[in-house]
Amino acid sequence: MDVVDRTAPAEAARDMEAEVVAFVRGRSAPCPRCGYDLRDIERAKCPECGEALVLTVGTQRVRFGWLVLAMAPGCFSGVAAVFVAVPVAVSLWQRLPLGQGAPWPVIVGDAFGFLSAASVAVMYRYRHSILSWPARRQGVFAAVVWGVHVAMFAILVTALAML
Repeated sequence: MDVVDRTAPAEAARDMEAEVVAFVRGRSAPCPRCGYDLRDIERAKCPECGEALVLTVGTQRVRFGWLVLAMAPGCFSGVAAVFVAVPVAVSLWQRLPLGQGAPWPVIVGDAFGFLSAASVAVMYRYRHSILSWPARRQGVFAAVVWGVHVAMFAILVTALAML
């Protein structure tokens, strides 16, 4: 009959937690997720963001998925805005009378597309900050960005249909 020691995994986890706590005792070390100073923590968990801390050599692979998903509608809107800008600019440059140039929903949509593309630049600029957010917050952010784009598309299509 084999005897299985079921306490070994629990002891290993306690040892790993003790190693992390000992490593940051008296030493400034940033949390890998939020950058919080972990000096003299009592548990192997960031008190700021709740990230479980593991002592490793090297870095964990960065997960860009939510950020890329949040940037996607802005990239698409920006490209579409460039193509729509030509007829809009021509109609504005020719100073066509109201109703003969580009309809107002097209002009508003074009402006929204350029603002959306600018938001992608802002997201890229602050990517390190966004990537430091917990995954749930990143997911909510991406969902809100998509929600705004879908709502704007629905509003503009409805407005065009009513013209």
